[in-house]
Amino acid sequence: MTVINGINNSSQGTSLGALTGAGAAEGGQDMFFKLLITQLQHQDPLNPMDSTDFTAQLAQFSQLEKLDKMNSSLDYTQLYLASLNNAQAVDFIGKKIEANGNTVEISDDGSTTINYSIAEDAHKVTVDIYDMNGQLVRTLNPESKNAGEQLESWDGTDSNGNHVEGGVYTFVVTATDADGEAIPATTYLNGVVDSVTFEGGITYLMVGDRKIAVGDVIKVLDQDLVAASQPKTGSEKAMEIIREVGSFVGRAAPLAMAAF
Repeated sequence: MTVINGINNSSQGTSLGALTGAGAAEGGQDMFFKLLITQLQHQDPLNPMDSTDFTAQLAQFSQLEKLDKMNSSLDYTQLYLASLNNAQAVDFIGKKIEANGNTVEISDDGSTTINYSIAEDAHKVTVDIYDMNGQLVRTLNPESKNAGEQLESWDGTDSNGNHVEGGVYTFVVTATDADGEAIPATTYLNGVVDSVTFEGGITYLMVGDRKIAVGDVIKVLDQDLVAASQPKTGSEKAMEIIREVGSFVGRAAPLAMAAF
């Protein structure tokens, strides 16, 4: 009888209790009930299991099982949203976009425009252009600029008047007021999307040799003003579904957690 008491007490204190903790998700429901039945079979008839502990253990396991199912559901939702996002990204191919960034691409004998905006009227603006090795190749000194979006032309030549090699270049915009105080400047890039690539779970748009995250896109430049009255494209429908699913998950998650 002493041995039976030992089994009963240790089983209640460790084996079943441990399973309803971190090991429940790994051991599964079958293992839980096997241990429970074994515990009941070896309990001391004179000192049976406390029904309160028994009920609490069952409730705890049920909660863990529900949480595991909810996590699985969220995983499927994330995969679904990712597939919709990929489908939406493909619809960008062939369209000219504007995105956050500070790069321009130029051909061997071509020219390009540099896009940026300034928060206030600027007395002086400087645009420094660098190659991919970080070497300064040209500095543009446009006239004073009013606040808002700006387009600066670059003929593709360096400081010596020689045309640079074709490729991707970065630029830095510095703006100051009449007192020499810095004015915030935001830089943009634009171009036609050639293809879409997926890396590390992130969707990128390829504009020439430039890789742009979908989240950095600000607007599509070649959409006309009557697009709102036209039938919705596949990407627009996909975005509506994404918003609806995201809204549902946002409402359901707190309620599900509150149930525990």
